[in-house]
Amino acid sequence: MGRDKAWLPWRGRPVLEHVVEQLAAAVDEVLVVSAPGQTLPEIPARRVEDHQEGLGPLAGLAAGLAACKPGLSFVTASDAPFLSAAFIGALLAPGTAAAPADGERVHPLSGAYPVEAAKAAQDLLDQGRRRPLDLLEYSRFKALPLSSLPDAQAIAGFNTPSEYLAAARADTPDGVARVALVSPERSTPERTREVAMGSLAEVLEAAQGATRWAEGERLAPGHRVALPGHADMRDLRVPIGAGEEIRVFEAGKNA
Repeated sequence: MGRDKAWLPWRGRPVLEHVVEQLAAAVDEVLVVSAPGQTLPEIPARRVEDHQEGLGPLAGLAAGLAACKPGLSFVTASDAPFLSAAFIGALLAPGTAAAPADGERVHPLSGAYPVEAAKAAQDLLDQGRRRPLDLLEYSRFKALPLSSLPDAQAIAGFNTPSEYLAAARADTPDGVARVALVSPERSTPERTREVAMGSLAEVLEAAQGATRWAEGERLAPGHRVALPGHADMRDLRVPIGAGEEIRVFEAGKNA
């Protein structure tokens, strides 16, 4: 994605806020697993850090389950814009490990896991196995047909900037972003313009004809772009969503 998915705007707020809200309506406690020092939106949830760098979502599962109270936990990714309390409740209803299945494909990052499986998750990691599906299979999970679940689109997420922008444009066709331009002589925005959501390159071009700020797919040296969760964004391919404000600092200012 080029930027932290948790901050991607969805219906006027970071998508992580939506995910936490839906979880809070269906479970007793919400935990968010993050990398050490990762900046996240302000959310009413307990934060747990995953210190096993580079081991993928199974390491996050191990950290999260180890911090949970005994029972059953529902697990989801942070970029789940269509997640609903009804979907979560349906996955927890069997009272055992469960995950949605579409034909032969299982969706392990939208599933229910027994908390006592935390040790098994770590054992799998120690064996070099990193698939969350392995943990589901260890837990003898129940595959629930996706077509039988409420709000089946809840499994959908964003894997690329184009996927995110397609979903955001479909949901909010007239969505706009704000671009605040800060000149070298001033510390406050000189002017703010509203433009259609798009890639950072598209948004800058619409706001200021800013091809002069580009060097290929990167922001040219001497300029800086700040957006929620990122103080210095240089990749012009990253998506900018509806309602989001970015600040563009010209050469030398607050760099």
